Amino acid sequence: MNLFLLNILLFLAGFVFLTGGAEFLVRGASRFAVRLNVPLVVIGLTIVAFGTSLPELLVSLIANLEGGTTADISIGNVVGSNIANFALILGIVAFLRPASVERKLLHREYPLMLAVSLGFWAMAWNGAISRFEGFLLFLGLIGFTYYSYTSSRTLPKDEQAEALEYVEDVLEANKGVTLSALFRDLGFVLIGIIGLLMGANWLVDSATFMARYFGISELVIGLTVVALGTSLPELATSVVAILRKEGDIALGNLVGSNLFNMLAIVGITAMVKPLPAPLAMRTFDFPVMLVISILPLLLVLRRPHILRRWQGVVMLLLYLLYNGWILVSGTPGAFPSG
Repeated sequence: MNLFLLNILLFLAGFVFLTGGAEFLVRGASRFAVRLNVPLVVIGLTIVAFGTSLPELLVSLIANLEGGTTADISIGNVVGSNIANFALILGIVAFLRPASVERKLLHREYPLMLAVSLGFWAMAWNGAISRFEGFLLFLGLIGFTYYSYTSSRTLPKDEQAEALEYVEDVLEANKGVTLSALFRDLGFVLIGIIGLLMGANWLVDSATFMARYFGISELVIGLTVVALGTSLPELATSVVAILRKEGDIALGNLVGSNLFNMLAIVGITAMVKPLPAPLAMRTFDFPVMLVISILPLLLVLRRPHILRRWQGVVMLLLYLLYNGWILVSGTPGAFPSG
């Protein structure tokens, strides 16, 4: 019992250290970059966007490197997070307030996300994502980042505000580059890296323990508990956006998060070590991810492109049904054969 409680505490501490570590790293790296006169748009598209997704990346990397059934946490985290983003978070957002959606998002980033989702599913069809396939996904991330930069040299309002939050005091003070300031910023980066590594290790180890304690697979833990936990920052960002009557920002954040999960997290994780993808996922979890991704687009295609409260309730019910099913019966083939 004491060992179980210890792992619960480690699991919770892992999330805290992951979130705090990402905050320290992004703040330090952003301030360091602005002192070296890096444009704000570059900071927003790279350091802030990449840094805020580092918790998911570290969890997936460490789980995959540990190998065995623990590696299933890695792909479960990505697929489960993508499902949670659109079914849970978008459902909550629409339930709180009908969300208007920008037409440009529906015709540009959204179709791209669906195309990447299909590609991700196809790559996982044979039971693993190879290093070469991971490299292709990472190339897609570089291409998408470059396209975002060249198509608009200014950040969207939400991303600009987020980037400014980390560098505003440096811009206002206009102190330029000083040795003490650079060392302080690098100290933030170092603290952030240490926090991320500790948090990710604790989270993976405690999640593996709990899966075995309850007799369920690591894949199910990754698809549910770990995926939900690593999606909490997106939930907070989206709820704040909708309360400010910025529904297009809420959906845009989620589309961007799903793209980043597949292009960066899966891409980098698979490049380091081929990423196992349990074969049963291709007939259940991947189709669910794709349906959940397509449904909001179908619901808001008709003008005036608004996701209404009842539609949010539908998304939430689908999320509860999916999680209830895999927790009660397990994803087909998800349980360890031994």
